[in-house]
Amino acid sequence: MLKSFSFWACLAASCAISSASFSAPVRPQDVYVIDGDTIDVEGQRYRLVGFDTPETWKPKCNFELQLGKQATARLRTLVTSGQILEINILPGKDKYGRGLAKLLVGGADVGDILRDEGLARSYTGGKRQEWC
Repeated sequence: MLKSFSFWACLAASCAISSASFSAPVRPQDVYVIDGDTIDVEGQRYRLVGFDTPETWKPKCNFELQLGKQATARLRTLVTSGQILEINILPGKDKYGRGLAKLLVGGADVGDILRDEGLARSYTGGKRQEWC
């Protein structure tokens, strides 16, 4: 509970000071993986930026669904790997109202890991490339 309070207290202080990004360690049990590029941290939803994974909700083909499930499972494995987790919360929100963030596992961006493993593509906004 104290770690949870510290996370949110630091976040509030950071937001009050500026609109710059905010980084904090996060415990694996406080991270819930929604899909390969979306997480909840203590009930707050974040779109992980810099990459896109295949859809598991309304996929356009079976290949996209299966690859999306693999990306989701891999992100869950990374979160529970025992390595240090850090979230970098960025200013702004996406078109669905989700916060924007980067998630680091053992100092490595999860987007880079998923891209290197063929489970994600680079993405900086706009129209996404098709998976099918």
